Amino acid sequence: MDIEALLEELNTFNEDEILYKNYYEYLKAGKTYRQLIDDMGVSYAFYRKHILPDVDGGFLPTVISDDNFFRGEDRNNIVITKHNRYTPVFSHKHLLFELIYVLSGSCIQQIEHKTITLTEGQFCLVAPGSVHSISVFDESIILNILIRRSTFEDIFYHILKDTNAISAFFNKTLYTKNQNAYLLIDSKKDPYIQNHVLSMLLEYREKKKYYEQILNGSITILFSKLLQRFEDTIYVSGDTRQAGNEFTDMLAYIDQNYQQITLHEVASHFHFSDAYCSRLIKKHTGKSFTELKQNIRFRMALFFLENTNKPIAEISSDIGFQNVEHFNRLFKKRFEITPGMYRKSKAPQSEPLAYREHTS
Repeated sequence: MDIEALLEELNTFNEDEILYKNYYEYLKAGKTYRQLIDDMGVSYAFYRKHILPDVDGGFLPTVISDDNFFRGEDRNNIVITKHNRYTPVFSHKHLLFELIYVLSGSCIQQIEHKTITLTEGQFCLVAPGSVHSISVFDESIILNILIRRSTFEDIFYHILKDTNAISAFFNKTLYTKNQNAYLLIDSKKDPYIQNHVLSMLLEYREKKKYYEQILNGSITILFSKLLQRFEDTIYVSGDTRQAGNEFTDMLAYIDQNYQQITLHEVASHFHFSDAYCSRLIKKHTGKSFTELKQNIRFRMALFFLENTNKPIAEISSDIGFQNVEHFNRLFKKRFEITPGMYRKSKAPQSEPLAYREHTS
């Protein structure tokens, strides 16, 4: 399949969209779902698999887990789908990042009680835990790019270390307790951006060898290109670039110098007292400076274990630990697994090994 054929398929109503459109029109005409079932000659069980709020016992999720999108046998971090047109509006939240792209037409987003109209070429990045819904009741084509949070840092390692609106949004979501609900980017119908997103969708659908790695690289390129070309169009909900600007700059500075930086060095760099700097970090993250720095260190440890062949002792030293035994002990306490076992669990063709991070 090529881009032209993909566009033709996206514009064609699929089975689910036909059902949802019929359901929408029946409700407008004052009819019931039971009349729709009888007229279409399909089973009640068929409807139970769809989001139909007025159907007794129907599927209506409010919290959507990663398992709804990422299957156990899949090792990908990214899922790309078309939002089915005429899907009944339902509010929900999830643990992943959702990047919504308007390929054509428009849609209405309701995010944390705020109504936003997105038009062709615009992106909306919704943070994990944000309650939102989407309305598409016409021929518009909306694409959803879903990014697993648990491995998010690996994909955006370089973006997270920069100082820009997107990195501030990501870092605040990952490290603070008062995150922003969403971020908007207007790509102004840029044909390169459109083709890039469609190429990602093709890659995801065809699932050829190495498609996971290609998607990981492609999503990084997408965000980098959006920053390069349209950084001035970015809008972040909340106060990330206003009242919280001093903290987001501080967070980026800590992230860039996490190995051995001290609280005093951070405070001096921003011309604050140590006490004020400590209170600012606690206010925004709920953590002490030491806890925040350790979180960044272990985030980087996971990245190096998954993406390099560096010896564990070298990784320990690179992220700021003077003693590899101390690193091993803290790693096992945090993840209930040794660094070597974690690396083995993430190796290609290996079976997934469950681990759980302690937050206490």
